[in-house]
Amino acid sequence: MFSPDKSNFKKYLLSFHKQIDEGRSLSEKARVQLETSRIRHIIYLGMGGSAIAGDLLRDTLYEDLTVPVHVSRSYQAPGYCGAHSLVIACSYSGNTEETLSAVQSAMDTDAQIMVVSSGGTLTELAGKHNWPVITLPENYPPRMALGFMFFSLYHTLGQNGLLMHYNEDLSGLTHFIQEEIFKHDSQKHDGHILALELAKTLHHHIPVLYSTAPFLQTISRRWQNQLHENGKVLAFRNVLPEMNHNEIVGWEMELPCIENLMAVFLENENPMPRIKERIGHTIDLVKKSGVGLIEVYSSGETVFEKVFSLIVLGDWVSYYLALLNKKDPMKIANIDYLKQQLAQTH
Repeated sequence: MFSPDKSNFKKYLLSFHKQIDEGRSLSEKARVQLETSRIRHIIYLGMGGSAIAGDLLRDTLYEDLTVPVHVSRSYQAPGYCGAHSLVIACSYSGNTEETLSAVQSAMDTDAQIMVVSSGGTLTELAGKHNWPVITLPENYPPRMALGFMFFSLYHTLGQNGLLMHYNEDLSGLTHFIQEEIFKHDSQKHDGHILALELAKTLHHHIPVLYSTAPFLQTISRRWQNQLHENGKVLAFRNVLPEMNHNEIVGWEMELPCIENLMAVFLENENPMPRIKERIGHTIDLVKKSGVGLIEVYSSGETVFEKVFSLIVLGDWVSYYLALLNKKDPMKIANIDYLKQQLAQTH
């Protein structure tokens, strides 16, 4: 049977759970020792798939971080970068021009700098300046190396005393995520495949994704990015409660203009009571617009389980949507074109 997945992109979906334990190994191998006493904040430099790990660190560890995390998607480090900053420069390829430019601007300060990369110019810079490096495995699409980036940094921050609560053993999470992956693989069983059903529902629609702050804030961004790159569809996102103060009014738009939209609420079964109330009222208002609406709930008990169950689900939805669109989920032709054009004037 013909499959648009000519690059066997599915192998990354099936093995994602292994990145949890391997992330710890990467951290142990790097042996990053920070001057924790002088760190007042963390500035995370990254773009695209490499930046998502920083967003997740900020959100999932919202109650555990001893210092704030700022994720910078820019050509330069923020003005407050200095002696009390820990700068984490993350570029899977090591050649992301925005991240390279930003870390070079951070070099002019007294900030501590560490690198997360699989090689490239960023790793060369780290070697030249004796910055610690977490070296990622090669030959992954950056967006599918999220587990390596997130969990290696989680353990590095925890081992350096930057987390109030640090769990060194995540074997339970690994087993949980492995089971979640199995649930979404249509070739493993003939039962109800949630990811496939969601992809069919979203097919020929433009998803408008909503998640909640703080812990699930990045989930809508991750789904959006994966739907863009893997599924080859436009998608838009926002976060509750913020969208209740602006975007909710936009749903008064007349139906012919929005009939191809599909609202997707990415939720936790037990949000704080006030957030739960806001979600209910928001859903009522969106339904009045006449567009389709889906509620998707996380699995698990812990914050990590809830967050990564939705990440795994979103990755599979984007994969199935690519197949429905007869697109290879690996290929990112428009990004490649932009890089080629920009390289001509660099």
